[in-house]
Amino acid sequence: MLQNVRGLAYRIQSFHGGSGNMSVRVGTNSRIDKGAQENQKSYVALTRILSNLVAGALVFLSVATLIVLLSQHMFARTIVSANAQTEGFFWAPYGQNCMLNANGFVPNTCSAVEESAIVPAAWTAVGVALAQQWSLELAKASSLYITTCSIGGTAAVGWANLEFIAGYTGFPECLPTNGAQPVAGMAMIETTIRENHPDGVYLMTLYSDLTPEMQLVQSYVSTDGSVAPLIESVKRTVITQAGGIENDVLGLSSIITSRPLGNRYLVTSACHTEIEELSGQISALGLTGWSQGAHSKLPIVPGWNCGHTVANANELIAIQVIFAIMTLLLLSGDLLTTYQGLKGVLGGKPVLTYAILSGLERRKLLLVCILVNAMPGLLYMDVSRIYYFTDNGFKIWSLSALMVASFVSFGWLLALSILDWLCRPLRSLLGQKCLTYSAPLYMYASIAAIFYLLAGNDILFKQVYNAFYAAPPFIGMFINNATWPSGAYVADGTPTAFTELQSDILTPLFVAWAASIGYATLHRIAMARRCDGVSSAVASTSSRIFLSTNWCSTNSFLSHVTPPNVLTTLPLEQTNAIKIGNRMFCKPSTMALLGYATVLNAPDATASMKKGDEEFTIVSIYSLVLALYGPKWVCVTPRAVGDIIANTFRETKGPLDRTKSYIYTRGTCIS
Repeated sequence: MLQNVRGLAYRIQSFHGGSGNMSVRVGTNSRIDKGAQENQKSYVALTRILSNLVAGALVFLSVATLIVLLSQHMFARTIVSANAQTEGFFWAPYGQNCMLNANGFVPNTCSAVEESAIVPAAWTAVGVALAQQWSLELAKASSLYITTCSIGGTAAVGWANLEFIAGYTGFPECLPTNGAQPVAGMAMIETTIRENHPDGVYLMTLYSDLTPEMQLVQSYVSTDGSVAPLIESVKRTVITQAGGIENDVLGLSSIITSRPLGNRYLVTSACHTEIEELSGQISALGLTGWSQGAHSKLPIVPGWNCGHTVANANELIAIQVIFAIMTLLLLSGDLLTTYQGLKGVLGGKPVLTYAILSGLERRKLLLVCILVNAMPGLLYMDVSRIYYFTDNGFKIWSLSALMVASFVSFGWLLALSILDWLCRPLRSLLGQKCLTYSAPLYMYASIAAIFYLLAGNDILFKQVYNAFYAAPPFIGMFINNATWPSGAYVADGTPTAFTELQSDILTPLFVAWAASIGYATLHRIAMARRCDGVSSAVASTSSRIFLSTNWCSTNSFLSHVTPPNVLTTLPLEQTNAIKIGNRMFCKPSTMALLGYATVLNAPDATASMKKGDEEFTIVSIYSLVLALYGPKWVCVTPRAVGDIIANTFRETKGPLDRTKSYIYTRGTCIS
């Protein structure tokens, strides 16, 4: 009799190919055409295999992204940002009042609004410095017309600086629209910090139309390989708050720190002020107007060469490489099973298939490795926002957004798994009922939604770019009746991009999780209504809304590995088991979801073995590949969890017998 039961269980397992989500009724005639049933099984198996391939791609997304971002020098990078006199670059008119002569600003010509931008002594010193550095232009015109323009200075931008545009015969426009407007020079004022001026200073970067040294253009090669034409030998001057004028050899401003991964991996950003030559950008930026030296004929605009460095970057790279290898090793068993399943489906054979994502809650070590691999996405997102106005800025932002989406989605899955483990004392109190959710639906929906919100357009990209430079100022600039950061910042740095975008990231994550709960619940209710002959206990409202795992205690294997307690994504409905008499059989696919695999003792060439007499050994799915293909000299030996004897689980402890060889099997059912 026992042999007959074993044979029947084996035939049932073979017929269903290890499929873990199909209801089975034994002892009744099928009402479904056999051909249609086989097609349905093949479709389900192929769908799971494709889902596993996508899941594998998600797991290794951080590795691929790391390679791409390393090629973009994401741990040490400097790029010249685009700039132009348009509203898109935050330019706005500020004043057309000031006149400049050989002594500085002509008294009573500048408006009070313009003069209040910086402290009075510094404003006077700016006028003197402009007169000195535009002396050749003043020799041609007894006085110059000085237009002031603001960049930023609004709540939407959050930071500001002041631009000066000098004209020979009239006030130039801040937002020119009629092609090239001739100018005598341009200058930019922002704040910064120097060691010999601990209270902060103003930094002026100037272009002169007639100074010979400033007519030369150099091709600057950024770390991403892009080439930007810059004016050589521009004049940089420090203006102290007391009115002092000093040459500046550094040209640095906007020194900002950020700590997305803590102090050990401190991000330090800085900008070097430049005067950009725009000949190659006029068409690319779609400019209808720009400033151009009246005599040099060079189209110019003030700008920045910004970059960052990451402390202990090599250590961070090494950690990612190590955990990438660990992820591959821990996932190897699932990948092998998926490969065998794909080969079987293509060959028209019964196969073992399951959704890897549904079993991740039982693979906490794998989840930890995935999270460590994806965690640097928080850093990549933080530094990529610096490069909003660069050619590849949006590309690296999008890749970083994808990593962050993966990090938080896998992170919440791990948190739920740990929460369920901590709630073990509540299992009996809650009647062995669990709230379920669909891990595949949650993961795909969460990652897709977060990525779309962050990178579907550049709105949030621009928001966090401005937030980066809107860090608390050490010394600000008074523009539009408010004081704004302008290049000098406190040592505490700026809030991280993740901090700025918490609600935008977490809202779709929790919505996706709630949707997966609703889907799993409705699916179980629908399946319960379709099933015939279920008991009133199974068909009760409570059992339809919540997953009852009472039946697991009657199964020798499931009672050993401990079913979930309050939250799960595992398909442990009783209808997913095989019932023969009063015995409930656990399918091989359920074992795989729980993190276990079955190997078969390879028979001797001369031995004959009947169906049902095979020696099945259960191992952790982490060690499946090592059990099958590991060389005997490897010091690490996989440990056996138990054996399957007469379709019943028997616990065994200890390493596998390395004197034996093992072959892959899709396993058998366990009662």
